[in-house]
Amino acid sequence: MTKPKIIVAGYGSWAKASENPAEAIAMEMGRLNWVNCEVSAHVIPVRSDTLVDHISALLDKHAPDAWIGIGVSSRPLIEVETVGVNWCDFDVPDAAGLTLKHKPIVPNGPAAYNASLPHGHIVEAITQAGIPAAISYHAGTHLCNHMLYSTARLVEQKKLSTLSGFIHVPLSPANVITDTAHLQRPTMALQTMCEAMERAIDVTARSILNRQIKTA
Repeated sequence: MTKPKIIVAGYGSWAKASENPAEAIAMEMGRLNWVNCEVSAHVIPVRSDTLVDHISALLDKHAPDAWIGIGVSSRPLIEVETVGVNWCDFDVPDAAGLTLKHKPIVPNGPAAYNASLPHGHIVEAITQAGIPAAISYHAGTHLCNHMLYSTARLVEQKKLSTLSGFIHVPLSPANVITDTAHLQRPTMALQTMCEAMERAIDVTARSILNRQIKTA
């Protein structure tokens, strides 16, 4: 068996999070000393015009066994997303200033792609740590959904066996302190979110190792 290679891709700064906890979590995951897997951490610009190229290049370079995207939401819990839909409908511009309204990600493309991470096991592991988490069936229509849909599509097109998915995290206390527009929104400590992501990665790695044993 070989150590699973896992890409953790966190979005960078954008209109709703000048210091995006998704970026901080991804970078922290890349600094940890993993025993049962290899983690490659990356920050993805919140740009719809370059997103697919970024994902494609990383898949080609690393040939990962799993891709875990991370983005921020306004919800008070960790959400493990299950499906990406073929729509963009932005309530705020992306980092390039684009505001896409009611446009498909891929014209005439499939209506949706399912994520393939072990969603239920990830949520179970996170909640067992006392951290609120749930499976989600709607990743929105901004760049988080765009990454989820596009990664699954590229995995299919490149004929990879890569597990792919996306996890939403809440705002951090720092987001509220630095931007009073977020004062009424729920937050979660960055350390707690990192613990949740550690568990998500560990569960994913074990799932891949089990798959290797079954196919050996």
